[in-house]
Amino acid sequence: MKGVINMQVLRILIVHVLSALCAAVVYVFGIDYDGYIPYFLISAIIFIYYLIFATPVQYFLNRKPKRFNLKYLLIYIFFSFLVWLFFAVITDPKTIIDFLMGYEIYLFSITFALIFWVWDSVFLQNKAKTAAK
Repeated sequence: MKGVINMQVLRILIVHVLSALCAAVVYVFGIDYDGYIPYFLISAIIFIYYLIFATPVQYFLNRKPKRFNLKYLLIYIFFSFLVWLFFAVITDPKTIIDFLMGYEIYLFSITFALIFWVWDSVFLQNKAKTAAK
């Protein structure tokens, strides 16, 4: 039983690391910045955000695993948007309307959720589904 739990934790960490790396690439290209140092720093920050905010949603959705379920993608997009909106309000509440009018919040919310959903479906939903048989 302990080995199964350790493998599950390892797969969760793999999902978070791969998601953070892919999301950092999207973010760096989205803000049009060139350089390696911000890429690694942004990857680490996104990894922490995924651990804090995506893990509870991931845990809830993995109780009934379904690979590449569009309902799960919509749930991830919704929570991703809430996290982006939350940090926009915290960092500069006066420009929240400008932030909502820009394309970045929607681009990053949808893209980050899509990235996480794909890696989650590949590593966790598949393994949990085959283990249940």
